[in-house]
Amino acid sequence: MNALPTQVILEDRKITYCITDRDLRVIQASDAAGLLASPDDVLGRSLLELTPELIGSEMVLADILAGKLPRFELAGVNRIADDQRTIYLTLISLPYNNSGGQVSGLIHLMQDMTDLVAIEQRVTQQRNELRLLRDELCRCNQQLAAAHAELQSLDEMKSRFVSIAAHELRSPLTAINGYLELLMDNGAGCFTDLQRDYLDIIQSSTHRLLSITSDLLDLTRIETGRLELVLQPIDLAALLRAVTNEYAAQIEAKGQQCTLLIPDGLPAALCDSLRASQILGNLISNATKYTPAGGAISIQLERAADEGFLQVAVRDTGVGIPVAEQKRVFERFFRASNALAAGALGAGLGLHITRALVELHGGEIWLESEVGQGATFFVTFPITDMPANTDRPEQLSRFARGR
Repeated sequence: MNALPTQVILEDRKITYCITDRDLRVIQASDAAGLLASPDDVLGRSLLELTPELIGSEMVLADILAGKLPRFELAGVNRIADDQRTIYLTLISLPYNNSGGQVSGLIHLMQDMTDLVAIEQRVTQQRNELRLLRDELCRCNQQLAAAHAELQSLDEMKSRFVSIAAHELRSPLTAINGYLELLMDNGAGCFTDLQRDYLDIIQSSTHRLLSITSDLLDLTRIETGRLELVLQPIDLAALLRAVTNEYAAQIEAKGQQCTLLIPDGLPAALCDSLRASQILGNLISNATKYTPAGGAISIQLERAADEGFLQVAVRDTGVGIPVAEQKRVFERFFRASNALAAGALGAGLGLHITRALVELHGGEIWLESEVGQGATFFVTFPITDMPANTDRPEQLSRFARGR
């Protein structure tokens, strides 16, 4: 190898070497790494003088000279440089053979490992920091798991409490409502107008409480995964007409105009007739509640843009929903900021339950709205090729509404 490439390699790898005779006197040296204190005055000097770290290893060096050992290495040797900087060395002693193949001395290498040691120290430090972070993460995960388990337990307790409370409330409310209907039907001539107004208020409040308890029961069934659908082919057009007819009196009482747009030849939808009636009823009920007297409601059934679905759009000319609040419309217990101004009462559960029921059907629900310009709610139901079951859709929808 030429001298120039050898020197380049030695400088790049930061290696200084010395060649000694059998008495460990230096006969040749190259200080490419700048590790010798007096690089110009090393010839003839003892290797132990130039490398005091070898003192105490004379017997090992003698074994190399005797051919008993192939090499000797000291790693991680630290030394204070002239600039008071600590450097780290690796010292390697090898046999030096003459032309006859006999060991005539040693080749002693000194490699500056300071940069590598610094890198290793940083890696070790980062590894230790990562280990500490991992341990901290494990502790946080354990705390989160414990908190999650506790919250899940509390949520289950809440769901059981709500379910029991709703069941316990519904029974007396149903009895109250039944006796109110008997009083109003059989004692029509026994009450003054003021008394009948009072009875109407009681009945209206009872209906609202029954609706809330039903919503709470549905909410607990959805949250606990106990709500199951009985999917079958349904004539969605007939079901939509039946549900709309149920709200005819409410629509007429507010002087609203309701338009039902249903084309011929639509395929059957695969859905649970009771829950589909509940979905449609919630949307139509909201449209009537949030649309002022004299307003208009449009209900349209058609094929959806997504192949394999039917779409129902319920449009109203009501108060609309602020853009900033539209993302929260389907959250439980959420009510738009202008809901009270529209005079609409409710617990904020209807749309949350509606979305859950739509998603259980495999459909989607979304809205378009501007404040003062009304709102349009869209909902999709999957299509089936099987013939529709048209068995008494009116009775099915009434049962769903009065569940």
